[in-house]
Order: sequence, then structure tokens, then C-alpha cells
Amino acid sequence: MLGIALALLVRLAWSILLGPEGHYFDSAGVRIHYTDEGWGTPVLLVHGFGMVANVEWRMPGLIGALSKEYRVIALDARGHGRSGKPYNPNQYGIQMVEDLVRLMDHLKIEKAHVVGYSMGGFITSKWLPCTPNAC
Repeated sequence: MLGIALALLVRLAWSILLGPEGHYFDSAGVRIHYTDEGWGTPVLLVHGFGMVANVEWRMPGLIGALSKEYRVIALDARGHGRSGKPYNPNQYGIQMVEDLVRLMDHLKIEKAHVVGYSMGGFITSKWLPCTPNAC
């Protein structure tokens, strides 16, 4: 009986950490979860390693604050949260960058403010094109 109660408690805690279920799209065969809230100029939020968008951005109040003036899109990166978790290591790395491009294409967004924290910062920095003056 204690085992069942503990399992239910863990499931409830995990559900709280994952946050509200949003939307999904297919990114080269991997199901990616994202939320899309607010109106205006798009802001794409990319969380850090081992986190989920809900814990990184919603729980501290960032999605709520930003969505008052912006369209806020926050994804669970592949391998995290409600997104797919491929077993093949080749399905990570640059594919995580491509997920952002595919998400924007899926939502028909031409350009957006992009915010990445920790791992999300590395992902977004790989996305930005290098020029002779800056990379």
C-alpha cells in the first residue's frame, strides 16, 4: 500500500514539474513539446541541461511576465521533459539547434528574440550565423 502511495506521489510531483501540457510537433522524427502564450513579438525560450521549460521559465514567473507583452514560446529540448528522448547520440548536438529552426518554421515565425540559459545558450549560439566581425 505504501508503495502505491509513493508511486502516486512521485507521479504527481513529476506532473507538477513538467507543468501544463502544451503542443507538439515533429522535428525530423522526434516529438518536441512546446508552449505558446501571449501576443506580439515572438520570444523563444531554451532551457538548460537537465531542466524543463516549466521549471526554468514558468515557475520563476518569466513566462507570465513576458507573455503580457510578447508571444512566448518555450520548448522542452529533445531528451528533456515531455519531448522525445532518442537513444542514438547522433540525434542530439546540432539536431537540438535544428529543432529551434523547425519549431519557428512550424509556427510560421520569421524572426524572434531567442533566450537560452546554460545548455540553451550553447544551443542558441550554434544557431547564430557567424560574420567576419562577430560569431
